[in-house]
Amino acid sequence: MHEHSSWDHRIHRAMMHPVNRKIIECLDDESLSFTELLNRVGDDGNHGKFGYHLRALREFVKLEPKTKKYCLTDRGKLMAEAVRCFYHVPSREDASARYAENLKIRDHAFALYDNEDFRRKIALSFLKAGLSRGEAAVYVVSEDKLDSEIREIQKYGIDPDSLPKEAFTIIPAYEWYIKKGRAEGKTIITNWQMLSQEKKKTGFAGVHVATDAMVFFNNGKSEELLRYEESLGKQFALDLGACAICFYDKNLLEERHFLRVFKSHGHLITKDMIGKTPAWKEGVP
Repeated sequence: MHEHSSWDHRIHRAMMHPVNRKIIECLDDESLSFTELLNRVGDDGNHGKFGYHLRALREFVKLEPKTKKYCLTDRGKLMAEAVRCFYHVPSREDASARYAENLKIRDHAFALYDNEDFRRKIALSFLKAGLSRGEAAVYVVSEDKLDSEIREIQKYGIDPDSLPKEAFTIIPAYEWYIKKGRAEGKTIITNWQMLSQEKKKTGFAGVHVATDAMVFFNNGKSEELLRYEESLGKQFALDLGACAICFYDKNLLEERHFLRVFKSHGHLITKDMIGKTPAWKEGVP
């Protein structure tokens, strides 16, 4: 069983309750005793009810034996970043799609999906928005999805045949990312730079890219992907002339991978949360 899959669902569930979020916010500032935390949160002074919330947060909050004070675990610190940065959008896929549509050149986002309909809605809404602003669209999908994606794009109001030449490009993921069994980050970034320059020379204002990152995991290249994403994040800070969303299957992305992906992107998009990450606020690490 993949660690991140179960943890991802738990962090979303924990964050949905306002008392849980308030506990995380309070402990993000300092360690507090049970009474101090209860008074700060103000949960009606009900010790039993408050203890329930603390138990629900046991992966994110711990009690220091020596000081008898509560503090955040490493996971809790990540959750605190999420509480500070993200909007909560339970059951509102349209909000996630609108967030994607409003991304601009130099924005580097990643999206977690658990079904193809959500992935496609975010990707195609994002690409359509770029096209409407005079930017080229590049859609990188796995080979087994090519035929279905070509059929689906017209349902989202994108007709490649009616667009200017080279406005919409669909690329097989394996063909783009893996050459002769190898995934070289520097080569991939150089190819992105060349593609962006070519689109600009053709008259486009920039490039919108929606790309399936799971081809790396499916071919045993997860470490290569993470190093590539870290380097790509720095390149976006220098202006790659592009705006991109990298898509990850949340059921296959392990927690140890998620943490590095999270730090390499400026925006997160899921069904439940959208927003700018600390990397966007502090500069790409």
